Amino acid sequence: MLSITGIPLAMATQHPDSASRSFSAREEVEEAVMDILPIHRGGFGLDEKMIDYEGKLTPYHQVSWVVEALIKEGLQPGEDFLITPRIPSERLEEAERQIMVLWGVIVANKKAVEAYGEPAVRYIITPMCSRGYEVFVLQRRIMKMQKLAEEEIGAKTGTIEVIPLVEDITSLIHVEKVVEGMRAALLSNLGVHYDHYRVLLGKSDTALGHGHLASSLALAIALAKLSSLSESWGTPIYPIIGVGALPFRGHLSPSGVDLFIKQYAGYATATIQSGLRFDMGHEAVQKVVSVLRAGLGGRPPHGLLSEFPSLVKALRIATAEYLRIVSPVSGKVLALAGLVPRRRDRVSHNSYGRSLLSSLRFTADHGLISSLVNIVKKVRFPRAIRYSAALYSAGLPPSIVGLGRAFARIEEELGPDFLEELISLLPLLRLDFIVDTSYFVPSAVKRFFGEKFLSLVRDDMLAAAAYLGSEPSEPTEEYSLAVMSIVDAVAAGDAISASEAVIRAGLLRGSLG
Repeated sequence: MLSITGIPLAMATQHPDSASRSFSAREEVEEAVMDILPIHRGGFGLDEKMIDYEGKLTPYHQVSWVVEALIKEGLQPGEDFLITPRIPSERLEEAERQIMVLWGVIVANKKAVEAYGEPAVRYIITPMCSRGYEVFVLQRRIMKMQKLAEEEIGAKTGTIEVIPLVEDITSLIHVEKVVEGMRAALLSNLGVHYDHYRVLLGKSDTALGHGHLASSLALAIALAKLSSLSESWGTPIYPIIGVGALPFRGHLSPSGVDLFIKQYAGYATATIQSGLRFDMGHEAVQKVVSVLRAGLGGRPPHGLLSEFPSLVKALRIATAEYLRIVSPVSGKVLALAGLVPRRRDRVSHNSYGRSLLSSLRFTADHGLISSLVNIVKKVRFPRAIRYSAALYSAGLPPSIVGLGRAFARIEEELGPDFLEELISLLPLLRLDFIVDTSYFVPSAVKRFFGEKFLSLVRDDMLAAAAYLGSEPSEPTEEYSLAVMSIVDAVAAGDAISASEAVIRAGLLRGSLG
């Protein structure tokens, strides 16, 4: 059931982070029904479903198939659920593909309106959004196609608005400029004014490029800025937090959710990704959604914006220390990522590969840039789930990479009081550290990356432990054996056994990556 504001609380997604299940395009229809069906009918009881086309080989008519299947179950669009597609990026895929997706959405809404008088799709997500103008371009295209549909097939499809997905660090910390530009472009070019805004804030890509500390802080800053902008405009802004179950990708899990709602106060919606749904199960989802609902209405600490220049400096330091560790072994990480099994029908890694070049420039550290630029230019990482799964599979939990060194430099350059305040702004960090160090397998790290690298990571972890006041955890014997079986399979050149072992370790974590 949609919340009292009409804004969904829990968005089920098609992220490929489940260790226990893979999904064909046809199975994704059955998955969507399971996601939306009420708990008493055996479903997850979520109220929004993202149908994902970004870098994914999703059939154009999947939105219609899902709407038809849900209607057959007696569920009412706009009342019991919304379907919210994430459209392909026009910059990385063909404009024609985006247009085909939009037509599929319009056809789905035609069927929903005919059945219940309400559209199933009220929003469309545009990925990698860094300028408000990009929202205007998509909104104009939607309106043109709706007009065509009305003229040619008599389709009444309701209003469809655009949700910008903000997922790079510069856009996150200046998210108010994206939304201001969005409002201005829509009004001046189309005469369109939204009575509310939804903005999707993504953690995973920022974590891949800048590390766990920087990405966590950037999300907190973005929420504070959106809250401040909403108050100044007198217009509701409903942030969606795009996170996974493991610490590096947001730690939205039964163990993390109580601190999650404090760290990311101001959220309206959160993504419930495949790892949480299918690896952790129904009870885990129910607990997470229950706590998320109880935490709605929290207000971010606006006071942190008064220290914005110092926060930006801290972000640059955290990014630099993360890149200093991970960049030299990026080639080995990329090779490991190739062993992570595919769980959804994705387009080639080459289309959506991630470069660390912009992250390196963000540090504004000329010495670091000159020492790493040639390494960084040569590597395009896979998307964040495969990347984080690769590091976890090597016995290296990615959230601890560079963390202790970042704390030390922030203390030295910005002072101990600032560091203490920073850690207090991110109450989930301690639990992230406790959970993720239980996935640290030193013998595997040594085999994959060498003794010198292991020493760097271990020093980093011990420094982080001191600053956080938390002892590192130990992996279980079962988990250590699972990770070491990955090492052995890779050494033997047995890719099939390595991939099977990657899945076993993912099951023990409760998510692939």
